[in-house]
Amino acid sequence: MIVYCHKCGTKNTDRSTCSNCGVKLLIDQNNDGIPEYVQEAVQVECPWCKTVNRVIDETNCKNCGGPLPAVSHDNSGIDRGTPPPSVPRKLPDIYIKKLKYRNTMFIIGIIFIVPFIWSVIFPIIGFFLVRSALKTANRKIAALENGIKAEGDLIDIYKDTSESVNGRHPWRLDYEFKTRNGELITAKKTGAWSNNNRHRRTGDKLWVVYLRDNPNINAIWPPVD
Repeated sequence: MIVYCHKCGTKNTDRSTCSNCGVKLLIDQNNDGIPEYVQEAVQVECPWCKTVNRVIDETNCKNCGGPLPAVSHDNSGIDRGTPPPSVPRKLPDIYIKKLKYRNTMFIIGIIFIVPFIWSVIFPIIGFFLVRSALKTANRKIAALENGIKAEGDLIDIYKDTSESVNGRHPWRLDYEFKTRNGELITAKKTGAWSNNNRHRRTGDKLWVVYLRDNPNINAIWPPVD
């Protein structure tokens, strides 16, 4: 975002203070004639394509166009943000491919099938691993594309030290939401590697999407992978 300093006229890009005189920049963000201080840009990782966005008031990824999580500029958490769009929702193709073909179980299944195609046992094991991986991915895609939206709450978040890749541990998120029928559903998301999760705090408000026929098939919107 480009803002001209009201004091010295210097052109500033993606800054909250003037690069020349150091004064805090002002902008009429709401077009109501009342200027507000420009907020600091924060780095937000796109949950769909993993592009890092420098965000001030942007709501969508500059690369894939997917909605971004509403990270608070004071690092106090992640807001619920705008509701999920009406169904059917269009998910970025790159995210669908990642869910289906880049998850650990699918890759292991392929490893069991291709190098050992001459045998019997390993390809069978690989087939069931691949089928299970695709089934899990398709369930999540169904919830994200066609799920009913619900207001949820983050009840716990922490690093899962039982899993480690190159010295890094993924996040585990425990959350809850109520269905339209008033049923309280408690769910969890494991293996969440997104750097955005470092901004999250217990008590954060979430959007959750769930399948009408089976609310236990659900996902946080936007994703936290």
